[in-house]
Amino acid sequence: MNKLTPGSNMRWESSRMILPEHREQWLCYREQQQKVARPLLDEQRWSEIEWVLREGMNENASLVFTYWENGAVYKVVGTCQFIDHTFKQFRVHAEDGEAYYLDFSAIVNVE
Repeated sequence: MNKLTPGSNMRWESSRMILPEHREQWLCYREQQQKVARPLLDEQRWSEIEWVLREGMNENASLVFTYWENGAVYKVVGTCQFIDHTFKQFRVHAEDGEAYYLDFSAIVNVE
């Protein structure tokens, strides 16, 4: 049965709409539901990451950095050029030519 057949409730069909403000709030709500909490790494995991970074920097190997930003997890493939302990950041030169400054607290994994 569709809305053009006799017996359907045509009275309310014209009131089916979404205001732009409602749609914007609905999309914002969906985006908030998809966010991920910031992961916390223990000392053992940090020591594994340090070992991988040391080996990668010695061999100038390409590493995969997984980091958290604003509720989402991203990946960057590149070489770690410098570890800045003052600002607590990794300087990563990605394969696409971009330079990324990743905070220690944002790092999820390094492979």
